[in-house]
Amino acid sequence: MHISNSIRLPVLWIALCMGILTHAAYSALDHQHYGGDTRSYLIPADNLLHGQGFVNAGHQPELFRTPGYPFLLAIFRFAPLRVEYLIFVQHVLCVFLIVGVAVFAQRSTGSDLVAFVAALVLSLDMATLRMANLLLTEITFTVLIALSAWAIYRTMTKPADNILASAVAGFLGGCAVLVRPVGILYFVPLSICLVWALKRRALRPVLIFVLSFLLLPLVWATRNFVEAGYFGVSTVGAQDILYDQAVGTLAIQRPGDYPANVLKVRGELTDQMCSDLERAYKRKCSQVTESQKAAYSMRKGMSIILRNPVSRFRSVLQALAYIIFGGGAEALSRISDTSPRIAQYIVLLFTVPYACLALVGCWYWYRRDRNLCYVLVLSIVYFLVISALGVQADSRLRVPVMPMYALLIGGGTAGIVQLIQRTRTSRMASAHPIAPQS
Repeated sequence: MHISNSIRLPVLWIALCMGILTHAAYSALDHQHYGGDTRSYLIPADNLLHGQGFVNAGHQPELFRTPGYPFLLAIFRFAPLRVEYLIFVQHVLCVFLIVGVAVFAQRSTGSDLVAFVAALVLSLDMATLRMANLLLTEITFTVLIALSAWAIYRTMTKPADNILASAVAGFLGGCAVLVRPVGILYFVPLSICLVWALKRRALRPVLIFVLSFLLLPLVWATRNFVEAGYFGVSTVGAQDILYDQAVGTLAIQRPGDYPANVLKVRGELTDQMCSDLERAYKRKCSQVTESQKAAYSMRKGMSIILRNPVSRFRSVLQALAYIIFGGGAEALSRISDTSPRIAQYIVLLFTVPYACLALVGCWYWYRRDRNLCYVLVLSIVYFLVISALGVQADSRLRVPVMPMYALLIGGGTAGIVQLIQRTRTSRMASAHPIAPQS
């Protein structure tokens, strides 16, 4: 593998300008900063500031939300800061990511084309732009995941520094879990990458990586057990089994509009859960603890899923398709004053070619840098699959892997250009054969 150590500034200046332009434009057009889940992060953040500890609205130990993003929100609640300033920070982080991806692509390949395309994809991704403008966890999580994956790549390619890089990768991954629990098993694909790359030398780096990765989540799970009797990072996983996975399984069986069916089924299961818990614990549903709700959600959700395996598979495929091919159509429709259908068609004009180029990009990176190919592909597969297991088929679930996805797309573009050039050279050679010398 050839690594170019030179950094050609014109492409990086272009990447910087593209990032600033798109994020500044979106920020000026969209003034909606509060998402549906924002309040659930602000409540424990405010309780922390008031010295009440990390508790929910009912002043019970907060188990649903992990402390990473509420702690960040709490910092921005201090005067003279305002929590809306975090929106500006998120946009700046995205611009840094765009430039960082361009630098990495250029140094790894020596190709301005790969760097430019990767930066362009990341700059124009509507899902990323939308999430940078909302007080939600995706951008913070994306930065931590990108840094963790980069540190693992360093471990794979520079054996002399693999101990420190493994520890850093694990710590960053553990921090990411405390921002979004969906990353709890991310150490598995990254450990597989280490084993493939280092083979017999992989034991110590893998152990250090896994232990440093699990340190913070285990500390937080212990806190939850001591304070509320629930040993886990968050109850969100248990509740998602009922409210996302089981809901999707039942909703796809019904005729009519799938999103409308999801809302209807979710309401039905919520009412049933409350009546079952009130009957079991002899008190109002609002007074049942989070750990008791989580235990019920796990039982009820798994029973529905196991009884309907075919419907479960269909709902996963539908969610996966929307995550990959969706892309902020709702936000595009709102800021451009176009119909939702037209906005969706516009999004598809980008996301469908992106998916095709990413497939070619797997082949490009496999031939050029197998270690990086392993990290990119396994990371993307992990987050797409684990996100598709729920019913919340939203393009924002693609945001954490967009830097890696952009690298695949950039590589795919370069691969196609190389193929065209080789084909053209071959045709020219066959059309003008070299005469044999006498």
